[in-house]
Amino acid sequence: MKNTTQVYVLTLNAPSKKTVRLWTGARIHSLRHCSSKKIDRTLAEMQQHVDELQARSAYWRRADPIPSMVPGNVSQE
Repeated sequence: MKNTTQVYVLTLNAPSKKTVRLWTGARIHSLRHCSSKKIDRTLAEMQQHVDELQARSAYWRRADPIPSMVPGNVSQE
């Protein structure tokens, strides 16, 4: 997987319709509408990014906290 920043934005196509548009790009100012031919691949790529972020988050939640950051553990100086 690439190690570049990617921005994904889902927007309503129209307020009266229950459809969405997917926009992607390297920056928020350079977003492009995702074509119907690429939407499956883009959604799968976006899901892979979410899964990786969740895995990292779970790792850090399991990691031992820094002793000075534990509530009630005040160093006496």
